[in-house]
Amino acid sequence: MDIDHFKTFNQVVISGSFTKAAQALFLSQPAISMQIQALESYLKVSLFDRSRRQISLTKEGEVLFEYTQRIFHLFDEVQSVFQDISKLQVGRLTIGATGVMGTYYLTRFIQRFHERFPGIELEILTGNSHHIAELVASGEVEIGFAGRSVIRSPLQQVFLHRENYKVVVGKHSPLATCAGQDMSPDELLQSPFIMREKGTRIRAKINSWFKRHSANTAPQNRVTLSNLEATKRLIGSGYGVTVIPHLAISDELNSGELVELHVKGFNLAVDYYLVYQGEHSLSRAALGFISLLYDDTPDNEWGSFPELLENIFHNHR
Repeated sequence: MDIDHFKTFNQVVISGSFTKAAQALFLSQPAISMQIQALESYLKVSLFDRSRRQISLTKEGEVLFEYTQRIFHLFDEVQSVFQDISKLQVGRLTIGATGVMGTYYLTRFIQRFHERFPGIELEILTGNSHHIAELVASGEVEIGFAGRSVIRSPLQQVFLHRENYKVVVGKHSPLATCAGQDMSPDELLQSPFIMREKGTRIRAKINSWFKRHSANTAPQNRVTLSNLEATKRLIGSGYGVTVIPHLAISDELNSGELVELHVKGFNLAVDYYLVYQGEHSLSRAALGFISLLYDDTPDNEWGSFPELLENIFHNHR
């Protein structure tokens, strides 16, 4: 059974003659007749009543025509759906992101992506950098945004953004009066220190920094919180001091709710990367999201790697 035979049958019925069907399909009339005969032989029925001057369908032909109409209507629907997908009118994109990237960095791009492609359903899964790499590796998310991880091939990591960390207190904190002065690390540790949970990159960086710059190996009087917003609220109440991404507190610094402290030798930063599977083609939805990052991010935020991101786009589209 050949699908072309069904196309020919359908066209003969629609056209009302073998001659018009041949013209529509750019075939000879004998070729049309042969295909109809082959179809009748396969189905073991007569599809057309040939006893009349003008062709007409037999009962079996009427049944088949109902099916071919449904079949080719479905083909048209499939083509239409995938045209919509290729134009990013419908679809789904699942992204993985760390708390900092998902909450503070990607939000402006999520809004623009939804405005440009409202038919694409977007889901963001969060976790630490290692977890995001695992999600990409397993295929649970298509692209990830996280700190650099030791990950197995064929995952690729492209530098996106360097995030500077700030030492801050609330405006009602006693330490707020030290703003603009150079503080020593030991002076900083006289107040309760709000830390991220164990296993996070920034906690490890803070502990390492204090080991190098302070008589104390790490903050001793500390409170551990896993949520950045909870940390901001606690600090904003005037309790303790913390190290937090600048992205997370830019509004609070501008409003004066939080105050940045200058600590000698403090220059912590974390680099964030786009993570994807190098051996798999990225969907048009993923490329659409990446193109927004590339197009809308100022050149000076890309470091020295804009050409790598451009290569991703061109190699996968």
